[in-house]
Amino acid sequence: MPDSKIMEATLVVDIGNTNIVCAVFDRGEKIASSRILSIPPLSKEEYLSRLGILFPEYPFVLFKYIVVASVVPSITKVWQEISLDYPGQCFHFITGLSTLGLKYNITNRAIVGADLVANAFAAWKGYSGSSLVVDLGTATTIQLVTEQGLYAGVVIAPGMKTAASQLIQKAAQLEEFSLVAPDEVIGNNTIDALRSGIVLGHALMIQSFIAKISEEYPHYAPYTVILTGGLASTIAPLCPSDYILDSDLTINGLFLAACHLAGESE
Repeated sequence: MPDSKIMEATLVVDIGNTNIVCAVFDRGEKIASSRILSIPPLSKEEYLSRLGILFPEYPFVLFKYIVVASVVPSITKVWQEISLDYPGQCFHFITGLSTLGLKYNITNRAIVGADLVANAFAAWKGYSGSSLVVDLGTATTIQLVTEQGLYAGVVIAPGMKTAASQLIQKAAQLEEFSLVAPDEVIGNNTIDALRSGIVLGHALMIQSFIAKISEEYPHYAPYTVILTGGLASTIAPLCPSDYILDSDLTINGLFLAACHLAGESE
């Protein structure tokens, strides 16, 4: 990894199943970030127009580096088409095959999600020791990344919104509700009961997984537990105080990946 960060304007694009998070880095620091809904998918012209609205001070042609992580193949294809329209700019599409120095203890590293790669790289480069990275989005994932940069594996569970949506669809008498922490464990009405079961239940599930992983993989300990993703701030108050909330972990990981790959190409 290069000793210095990229100083030129860089666009980071994290394409998830629910949201596309876009961030601008300039002189090595994050300047701004915003979200675009993943559904409906847009055309390449529409994405570029939307970026112009979100970041008016940074026309697309100003970016020297564009780094993309996507778990949505149809949207990945659109951004690949954009890259062909701008051959003078340096595009990096992060995958499990990206040469970032991470090692993988999995069957096929090619299928590792780009967001998981970015999280693993950010945890490895940004935190001391081994990490358990909990990403709370459409799915909830828990990754084990060692101090030596080994991607040891991952747990994948339905995310809170996914679980709540499925429950509401299957139960005729349930209605939509906001995912916030309950005041008490036992709910005295349907909404509070659902919040306890889904929100508090999710926090307890995560803590149980952390305890189980720590028990079964003591040779990688001690662990730093990092919470990230769109619902991390909801879960964080329900977790132990030593869990770290890092909402920018994925986009920071993508920027660090761009720095690493730029250094390789020099």
